[in-house]
Amino acid sequence: MNAHDRVFRLAGFRFLLSIALATLPCIGLAQNVNDGFDPNANGQIDALLVQPDGKILVGGEFTALAGSTRNHLARLNADGSLDDSFAATDVDGTVYVIALQGDGRIVIGGAFAQVDGSARQRLARLNADGSVDLAFDPSADGVVEGLAVQADAKLVVTGGFSTIDGQTRHHIARLKPDGSLDAAFDPDADGDGISAVIAQADGKLLVGGFFDTIGGQSRHCIARLNADGSADPTFVPDGADDSVHVLALQPDGKLLMAGFFSTIGAQARSYLARLNADGSLDDTFAPDLDDQVLALALRPDGQLVIGGKFTQVDGQPRHFVARLDGEGNVDPSFDPDADSFVDALAMQPDDELVIGGHFNSIGTYTRHFVARLNADGGTDATLLADTSGTFNYVTALAVQPDGKLIVGGGFTTIGGQARNRIARLNTDGSVDPTFDPDANFDVDALIVQPDGKLVASGLFITMGGQPHHRIARLNADGSVDTAFNPDVNSYVESLALQPNGKIVIGGYFGTVNGQTHDHVARLNADGSTDATFNPDANDNVFTVAVQPDGKVVAGGVFTTMNGASHNYIARLNADGNADNTFNAVADSTVMALIAQPDGKLVMAGAFTTVNGQSHARIARLRADGNLDNTFAADANAMVWTLALQPDGKLIVGGEFTLIDGQAHNHLVRLNVDGSVDTTFNPNADNAVYSLALQTDGKLVTAGVFTAIDGQHRASIARFSAPQPALQLLDIADAGSDGSTVTWARSGAGPELALPPQLLFSLDGSNYTSAGTMDRVASGWRKSGFVPPLDQTFYLRVRGHTGSGAFTGSAGLIESTRQFHLRSDAIFADGFE
Repeated sequence: MNAHDRVFRLAGFRFLLSIALATLPCIGLAQNVNDGFDPNANGQIDALLVQPDGKILVGGEFTALAGSTRNHLARLNADGSLDDSFAATDVDGTVYVIALQGDGRIVIGGAFAQVDGSARQRLARLNADGSVDLAFDPSADGVVEGLAVQADAKLVVTGGFSTIDGQTRHHIARLKPDGSLDAAFDPDADGDGISAVIAQADGKLLVGGFFDTIGGQSRHCIARLNADGSADPTFVPDGADDSVHVLALQPDGKLLMAGFFSTIGAQARSYLARLNADGSLDDTFAPDLDDQVLALALRPDGQLVIGGKFTQVDGQPRHFVARLDGEGNVDPSFDPDADSFVDALAMQPDDELVIGGHFNSIGTYTRHFVARLNADGGTDATLLADTSGTFNYVTALAVQPDGKLIVGGGFTTIGGQARNRIARLNTDGSVDPTFDPDANFDVDALIVQPDGKLVASGLFITMGGQPHHRIARLNADGSVDTAFNPDVNSYVESLALQPNGKIVIGGYFGTVNGQTHDHVARLNADGSTDATFNPDANDNVFTVAVQPDGKVVAGGVFTTMNGASHNYIARLNADGNADNTFNAVADSTVMALIAQPDGKLVMAGAFTTVNGQSHARIARLRADGNLDNTFAADANAMVWTLALQPDGKLIVGGEFTLIDGQAHNHLVRLNVDGSVDTTFNPNADNAVYSLALQTDGKLVTAGVFTAIDGQHRASIARFSAPQPALQLLDIADAGSDGSTVTWARSGAGPELALPPQLLFSLDGSNYTSAGTMDRVASGWRKSGFVPPLDQTFYLRVRGHTGSGAFTGSAGLIESTRQFHLRSDAIFADGFE
């Protein structure tokens, strides 16, 4: 098939199906194409807490949320819709603080007197479903502003009260798990109250407020208490000249404090300061703000998000929310621009940020009192990157670690900007003006490399105005990497990156770098041909997938590989020879492959039988190539692309209009057993060729559609995530024999195409490899890692994900966390 024929395969074969499908009714679904988190509260948000399952507890002054009556307390699903399973919907006063116990029960504090009709004076505990815990009733006679759950399940309560549970306690008390007062704990603070409390891992407590004495010692507005409530004599900070109302503890033991103060001791500090672990002022951290900081949130990578009443930070405009690096410098890339105060911040497991306060807009988007920001600070709003041109399809998608999206296809404009067949989109869907590689013909596959470079392949013969035949490598800024220039004689449909940096390519070609390599080949990292790998397919290879063991599975229209019969699918050993222990046989084209972490393989395309059994266009194989009969799904037309979630659910795109006899136009999600997930039915009006799951669980779809979910979207759309993309990078079992690093992943988001790499850094910038992680039931694990003690270090995990048409592209996701493990204690930073 020549290039001219192929254009009409794409522009004809892809366009002929289902124009009439646009008139089908839109079906309500948990996800929707409006990529927006907009619970739309009617009053101020004072408290936010993201649960481990990704649901969000919200407290404040509101009486309506997400279109329903909710008095001062509610729980949201990850997409911003109301969690109707949460029973406690009627609190008669403001909720200022929320804490989650280890058993899933929820403690709330504020200015209320009743919860769901039960008398509860300013303090209540709820069961996990939101019902009131009737056994817990320690009434306070003044407002409750701070809560901290200790490791022993005791609860520390702070605020403006003078009695609690009927006994005198000035501004701070500790309750036993049953809600009774801990009589042995009575720090007895003076002044107006204690606003903030943090329980350290060693049992000590950090408190901030407006007091001059606590625990029997002189402490001005900030103190550390021993477990018995006495003032810690090793922590004697120079006091603040006014109140401290919010605290955050870094992993290295340094303490961030914010409030109404202007000096700490004799040093000027406007509203925000940092103390060293011994309480002395950290002279290296001195951001200058023009008004109060009301909320702090530590990111896993050590950056700090601040919210409050300020409009400037270090002389730079920052309206009510800003991000600072570890030295207190303003992050120039983060400027959400709220129109009024930000009172509450909460980090999600996917590094997105939920904010609450007085505002009614964030940037150009209407958001009443609560909003969610992407990692770059942009509002979580609709991606509107329409493509145009005669051949406006998008066939390649690849997600970068920073959340930006590389797109490839046949388009010549995207988002109203001239871009020839390849572009980069910012997280809000706008076109990145710094990236314009300029391919002269279609881009069909993309790979994001670990070094930030990008490999592109397709029909093009020039990239950036330079000769690059069907494959090129780009630098991070979009300029062509001239050191990489393989010469392929026909188009390359699919790319797969091996852990050693080599690249497997599949397509229509017959020669690579002047050497005969029919339809499948492997390139060295420098673009030279790997002569040891020459499987010799007798016809086109559309898709290649690298398994965790290094073997390569190929699918296409071939019927022989290495001269032996292999109908439409084959597995290759590392040397390129066919693996004859793999027994799969299809009766027609295999267009897409995705390797599961458990060794199973999902295949899709035009076939109707696999291994002699009826499986129309989608099937799952066991590791030996035999059919997995626990998975059953039939499509009535071509399946082009697949995307796998960590929870085992599979997203499928193509030409089909029916899955298992149910109407699902071009896009569907399947459960682990292949049954249709009925909560997801977007109804695209034409073919979906390409899929990419973002780190946060949002789904990007691309193809030739012009409408999806009843809304205009030209060739590309993004869907919000109804469930969270949960992940946690952690260290356990530190000791002389090393530690175990785990990266737990579940829920939405992309499953990895290969085992991830663990990287280590002492400065957060320069990383070295600490090895490949192994698959475990909940995610990934690396044993034998020896962490440094008594100094800050960073761990990063990085893995490739399958995406694009034929699942022939690969994005790159990563997660970074800052640690500081002390030889005598481990400081937990609490951002999970």
